[in-house]
Amino acid sequence: MVTDEINVKGIVLDTFPQNDYNKRLIILTDELGKITVFVNNARKPGSRFAAVSQKFVMADLTLRQGRNSYTLVKASIIMPFIELTADIEMMCYASYMCEVTSYFTREGLGARDELNLLYLSFRELIRARLRFSLIKSIFECKLLDIEGIGFQTEIYKKHGGIMSPTVEYAVQYILSREISEVFSFDLTPEAESELSILSSDYTKKHCDTHFKSLDILSSLM
Repeated sequence: MVTDEINVKGIVLDTFPQNDYNKRLIILTDELGKITVFVNNARKPGSRFAAVSQKFVMADLTLRQGRNSYTLVKASIIMPFIELTADIEMMCYASYMCEVTSYFTREGLGARDELNLLYLSFRELIRARLRFSLIKSIFECKLLDIEGIGFQTEIYKKHGGIMSPTVEYAVQYILSREISEVFSFDLTPEAESELSILSSDYTKKHCDTHFKSLDILSSLM
């Protein structure tokens, strides 16, 4: 029986070796959500799938569906994001974004908005117009908003939280704008620090797991 092939767009969230030559990838896709993809001979010298089987790569993928996973048939790289691996701090921030995105996404649930946010966040890290910590905070606020857990400033204040008008406006700006617009502002170091604490605490509140990349980030700080 001939198995149908599926075409999707995705970003590699993580990679794992499988025996001597193969790889198992966790990929966030626009239509299928977060999926597991096996890549035959990805670790073999000269493999045509070596480049696309790296973390952070965004590509158009042709997949063959199996019982519980997919096998890569063909791939065309859209953006390699190789710059993210050239700086340890940048790589840690990008890895953290992959971990959090992976936590919230599931197979079978389309993740177009999450994919778009991750793509734009990677671009902002590379462009370095904003501090990495601010990019992280904006990412956290917008991702929670996409997942239906938008930050509610009134509830935060009601429970004793203190928020400056500048940060309150920044939060409302992030929640009310399209994904393509959320990285279009900057904050003073003081306001950015406040937003960072706020977004980190709110993310931890809704994630019952520990993200390993944060340990490396903490050691770098």
